[in-house]
Amino acid sequence: MPFGESSGRPSSEAEAFVQTEATGADVVEETEPEVDRQERIRDLKLCLAEYLELKSPEDAERITFVRAADLSEEFGEQFRFLNDERLNEALVAVVPDELWHKGGQPSESSADRGMILFRGGYYDGEEDGARDPSAWMTHELAHCQRSIDVGDDGYNQESEMQVFDDLGPDTYPNNRVEEQAFGRQFAYLKAKKVGREKITELLGEHYGPDDFRFLDRILDRVYGS
Repeated sequence: MPFGESSGRPSSEAEAFVQTEATGADVVEETEPEVDRQERIRDLKLCLAEYLELKSPEDAERITFVRAADLSEEFGEQFRFLNDERLNEALVAVVPDELWHKGGQPSESSADRGMILFRGGYYDGEEDGARDPSAWMTHELAHCQRSIDVGDDGYNQESEMQVFDDLGPDTYPNNRVEEQAFGRQFAYLKAKKVGREKITELLGEHYGPDDFRFLDRILDRVYGS
């Protein structure tokens, strides 16, 4: 799910530290030089320091970044499912639980920045040791993919463009970018033999009956009505 735009610029002290995470994923050729990536991570930390309203530069130091092409295990499977090398340099920011601000929602994306945020506990598999049983990584990568497909302006337009006219413009997530993201997410889960009832159960932790008026139609497309 996209997060809001930041305004202004936090203190440059937030640039003091950059940390990256090494994983056991298959090696994928890097298309972004390491120096450029580190500079990009510093800029993203400045953005996050303001967006998350971090109290000190030390808090920003605790956020780790993982290159999408370096994701391992379940997350790596989701990255490979999309089969899109343009996503190689998307960055996943893993935010410690105590710095997270979206409550129970485990993830969100800033597609125009090629950045995905995950709450640390969920990313690490807090739920019975299962990492991302709802495939939110696929969902957020699909947001980044759509931004690449149509550009920033096109993405912003699609985020305001409703899919089902009878649901009305105020029914979230009734818009084109969420249509694609949930479609990819459900397709991955179906490929992993996750049943529709289980998906409904997992999504029920975050969405109510009005939301399911939209979600059920996307599920119908993937699983059949």
